[in-house]
Amino acid sequence: MGFKAWDRFWEKTYTDDWFKEGYIHGKEPLFRHIYNNSLHLRHRTAINFYGRLISWDEFRDLILRAAGGLQKLGIKKGDRVYIGLQNSPQFVIAYYAAHSLGAVTMSISPAYKAGEVSYVVNDAGAKVMIIEESVVPVFNEIKDIIPSVEHVVVTAMDEYIPEEPFPAFPADLRARGVDCPGAIAWKDFIASEPITEMADVDINDLALLQYTSGTTGRPKGAMLTHKNLVNGAWINSVNYTMTVDDRTIAILPMFHVTSMNDLLNNPMFTGGELIILTRFDVEAFLQAAERYKATYTVLATPIVILMAHHPAFGKYDISSMTKIGIGGASLPPAVADKYMAMGISLTEGYGMSETTATTVMNPIAANVFGSIGLPSPQMDIRIADISDLSRDVAIGEEGELWVKGESNGIGYWNNPEATEETFVEGGWVRTGDIVKIDEKGYIYICGRLKEMIKVSAYSVFPAEVEQYMFAHPAIMDCCAIGIPHETKGEEVKAFVVLKPDYVGKITEEEIIEWAKGQMAHYKYPRTIEFRANLPKGNTGKVERKVLVAEEKAKRENC
Repeated sequence: MGFKAWDRFWEKTYTDDWFKEGYIHGKEPLFRHIYNNSLHLRHRTAINFYGRLISWDEFRDLILRAAGGLQKLGIKKGDRVYIGLQNSPQFVIAYYAAHSLGAVTMSISPAYKAGEVSYVVNDAGAKVMIIEESVVPVFNEIKDIIPSVEHVVVTAMDEYIPEEPFPAFPADLRARGVDCPGAIAWKDFIASEPITEMADVDINDLALLQYTSGTTGRPKGAMLTHKNLVNGAWINSVNYTMTVDDRTIAILPMFHVTSMNDLLNNPMFTGGELIILTRFDVEAFLQAAERYKATYTVLATPIVILMAHHPAFGKYDISSMTKIGIGGASLPPAVADKYMAMGISLTEGYGMSETTATTVMNPIAANVFGSIGLPSPQMDIRIADISDLSRDVAIGEEGELWVKGESNGIGYWNNPEATEETFVEGGWVRTGDIVKIDEKGYIYICGRLKEMIKVSAYSVFPAEVEQYMFAHPAIMDCCAIGIPHETKGEEVKAFVVLKPDYVGKITEEEIIEWAKGQMAHYKYPRTIEFRANLPKGNTGKVERKVLVAEEKAKRENC
């Protein structure tokens, strides 16, 4: 059916009543939802980028033109398109343009270095790269060793900002005019003739290669289908009762699965407004949330903690943002109280790349702090005994979380061994996370199977230690790891960031003595190291692996 025919069809049948009911249709890929939304919502705002408003009409045109640009470069169904961009309209446009042709996207952090980029490009066999200026030096370094890449499109992060952006646009992200011989400029790429037909895509076709962080070796490309993406968006919209009137503000990087599903695909599915900030800054985020009346976002728990302690917190009215999803670390109750006093609900959830993000979530009306919540709609869970995977543990016992549902991916690209280990018989995904469940069905993270610390044969999970440590009034941030011990095998070490008021006023020994009274004798940290900050990834989550590597290097150099 041509686009003019689609226009007539939807103008006739896509009624207000049907739209208000949510248009739940799991058989259509997301790019079709976007097209349909654009015909109904035409002049409403789809994207707000520092005050530059892009209507649904304009958004549709940009996607179709970008798809035309990709088609002109030879992209067809099944080809892989590399997107190396920070949060921006260009990211969103390129992502759905590729899907409109039936191509497979791979969204990669612009912070990846030459070795990382060349590995994932060659692993996926990407044909076109769409990158921001900051990635050009990396591309120039590796262009002779990535033979599958035929074309590169380069854009600057400021191409869509208005004359007077609000909040202020980061000065270091403005166009610099980098040299990339043979590259196509975004403005020329987007000026292409729009496609007149979208690809005939089956809901089970591959849509995305979501590369994992590679904590246990080379990054793995989790294969997510169009069905996975639309169901992931649907699950999140149901969890948060999202509607066309919600305004989602995105500061977590959209190349990460959490932001991609919860903050990008979600409003594209519901028809809500997406407010995009390229980079996280506390004051800029608060300013944007106040002016644009954001209603929803998802933040890493360390960011929530950081904001609560920032001098700007409380200066801005963000009471419109009644729904904030969190995850990645334990939330101190005192921090939760600050948000609740402003009428903001913080609800913890859980997900992973292999399951298109959210699989477990606290209900807003029945939130239990410390728990990741209840299984999401359409998701099944089991908690397997790690010593006998055929057996489910009893209530209150610890075991490995397995999940099953329509948002589960279909394996790892070019990696049958890892696929067999994680994507197991019956449609289950093994998460590698150790959890327990209570009588009411609430699930609690105990730790990662591969991060488990063995102290004198006792199992200690870093997340549990950290949860206890956050109860100390002096501790702002914390990360626990295992370090070798001659007789115990391992013991616990905690890296601690103190609140400013406590710096120089409390000792490591005092915190150890306090911790001794908070947890079992084998759990409490025997070593404390104060840090000004902890290493964090793009989503704000503490990178435990960096601290583990630092400790290992120290021992080897002794």
